[in-house]
Amino acid sequence: MDNTLTVHIANGVSTFTILSCLFLKVPQIMNIKAKHSTEGIYIEAMLMEIVGFTIMTLYNYTNHYGVLTYLEYPIILFQIFVMLYYTLLYKRMINLYIVPLAAMLYVAIVLSFIMEVLPSEILSYLVPLCTPLSGFAKVTYIYGIVKIANADNVSLATWVISIATNLCRLFTVYVDSSDIRLMFNFFVSAILSFGVLFTAMYYQQFAACDEECMLRRRRSSIKQRERKAQHED
Repeated sequence: MDNTLTVHIANGVSTFTILSCLFLKVPQIMNIKAKHSTEGIYIEAMLMEIVGFTIMTLYNYTNHYGVLTYLEYPIILFQIFVMLYYTLLYKRMINLYIVPLAAMLYVAIVLSFIMEVLPSEILSYLVPLCTPLSGFAKVTYIYGIVKIANADNVSLATWVISIATNLCRLFTVYVDSSDIRLMFNFFVSAILSFGVLFTAMYYQQFAACDEECMLRRRRSSIKQRERKAQHED
């Protein structure tokens, strides 16, 4: 395939990925707001995602990679912060003193890398940590679903978009920089996102079947009572 055509295709895929990520966490956020509940969603998982996406954003930025190859990171980060806010709000943790302290420390570290107060070489050593961080975050989501045997608070659309964008990024990173560390991260992330999606689908279907069984039992019980009443009459 002609190199110019490949680059154009990669740019198109990148644009699609970025546009998709504009809505990545939105279904999950709307789900949380509608139910006023974060059951099965762990703050630890979101914090791991924030650390991972921040490292990846700074790594790409300091290495002067094409903006289209990583623009979704800050977009997703913003959505995770919104999701974290509502999670802290509904868990009644928003007023804890550690929240503003952690926020200020986070901003200070990010600005230190952007302004080159901290050497960018540190990020090269941190990038390999993003794969296990992403993995642990998604495993935590799966654990949360399995623990309560319920996935009603999980948005399937969020994880479908996650799988699609990770697979798209495998291609765009290969074309732009062929950075093996980034490609491996996207590959593992896609597999684990599928794991969360499959787990959520299973438990949502399981819950629906369980609810249907309960309705059948109630109907059967009502019919038995009616028959018993008719027999007594």
